[in-house]
Amino acid sequence: MALSFRRFCVSKPHNLLRRSQCRHATTDTTSKYPFLSQLGLSEYNYGVYNGKWCGNGSELATYSPTTDEEIATVKTGTAADYESCIEAMSEHKRLWAATPAPKRGDVVRTIGEILREKKEALGRLITLENGKILAEGLGEVQEAI
Repeated sequence: MALSFRRFCVSKPHNLLRRSQCRHATTDTTSKYPFLSQLGLSEYNYGVYNGKWCGNGSELATYSPTTDEEIATVKTGTAADYESCIEAMSEHKRLWAATPAPKRGDVVRTIGEILREKKEALGRLITLENGKILAEGLGEVQEAI
């Protein structure tokens, strides 16, 4: 019953704004899924990064497709939030282009090292959010590495 009720709330355009009224099983997310804390995630997260996490848009609940339980809430961004990110990106793009290739290589290598350190937690996150088996989630992270 809960699954079909959720689908109704999401699939009917007139209900999209009332999506938060749809109630499902919720948990203490970080205690049930401790790997989220390893990734800096909690039960409430901001969805825009512009030097710091922020968001001034609506809230979006995320659900496990396997259990239909609510995982977390994300505070989305507004058009102005995203425009600010694009402006900042444009400036940093010029700085990155002016950075010598060996230094850029060091940065990319560091990103790979961080992905390797967080591989298990990232794989579990992919598994939780997409309903995949853990081997597939880990495989996706490995592809990024």
